[in-house]
Amino acid sequence: MVDYQVTVILKLFARTWLPDEIPPLERIRTATPVQPEDIYNLRNFLAERLVRVAAITQLLLNRGWRSRGTKEAVILEGNDLEAHEVKELLLANGFKPCEFEIKLDYRRKWGYM
Repeated sequence: MVDYQVTVILKLFARTWLPDEIPPLERIRTATPVQPEDIYNLRNFLAERLVRVAAITQLLLNRGWRSRGTKEAVILEGNDLEAHEVKELLLANGFKPCEFEIKLDYRRKWGYM
C-alpha cells in the first residue's frame, strides 16, 4: 500500500521572483545610496507577504492540516489532498504559484520511498 503526504512551504520573508524582478531586500543590499522608498518598498512587501502566508495557513488549517514553523518559513502538512489539488485550491483562492512551494512524499506501509 502506498500513501502520501503533501507539504506546503511558505517562506516568510521571500517568494519566488521572476527573472526581471529585483527583491526589495536585494535592492537595499546593493543600492548606494539606499533611498527611503527602497525601505518603504521592503516594508510594504513584508507586510503583504505575511498577510498572504497567514491566509494560506488559515485555509489549510481549516482543512485539518498540521503546521510548524522554522526560522524562515511556515511548513504545512496534510494528506487529504494530492499535490495538484492543493495547487488548484490555492490558485482558486487567489494565490499565485510564486507564493508557495509544494512537495509530495509517497510512503509505503513500511516507510518512505
